[in-house]
Amino acid sequence: MRYTTLIPLTVILLSGCFSEKKVVKDENNNTTTTTTKRPDNEVYPIKLNNRQKIVYKKVEEYLNRLKSLDVEGTISMTYPKFFTVFNKNTYRSQLMTMTNSSNIDIIDFSAKITQIGTIDKFNNGEFTTVEYTSTIKVYLKNSRLYNTPQSINTLYSILVRKYGRENIHVDTTTRVVTIIKQEKLLAIKESSRDWKFIGDNQTYRKVYYPRFLPIEILNRI
Repeated sequence: MRYTTLIPLTVILLSGCFSEKKVVKDENNNTTTTTTKRPDNEVYPIKLNNRQKIVYKKVEEYLNRLKSLDVEGTISMTYPKFFTVFNKNTYRSQLMTMTNSSNIDIIDFSAKITQIGTIDKFNNGEFTTVEYTSTIKVYLKNSRLYNTPQSINTLYSILVRKYGRENIHVDTTTRVVTIIKQEKLLAIKESSRDWKFIGDNQTYRKVYYPRFLPIEILNRI
């Protein structure tokens, strides 16, 4: 089936965690969107030291860009050396495919950060690992996509094998697929630069990491 990789690809590219937003109208009745700031005395949902709290906020910002499908913003917060081994235009095209897809709509996207690892130093800066649980709901808007019980079962089987039965729900009436996924990121801060992020999975560790990560990080993750 030509569409069997569509949903898994979308989930791989997307992850979700975002600050609450609200709509504000100015005196000219123009509508803008602002991000709700966390009060200085807010209690974080997980135990963090002061350095980890800085990373936590940057993870929120990064994942908020993903959630809003801000392609250029997402790229700007991606660890730049990743693009020495993975073509930036290809990465951009993959993200833009999700924003312009005639087959699916991402109707809900959220996540819960569950862990910020110990922040370690290396020759050029600092690094740590991030873990979170994402929930993504995808609407199959193309009526020709998964339009038979057999094709729906095929999709369901693919997703169950990849993510586990307890993490998948397919509503055949509303044509909404819900996927819960355990996600990881590698966060790196070089010299005076801000924190940057890349996905942390077995494929990246085997295929890409050895080609661009500093050896001090490779030996400690």
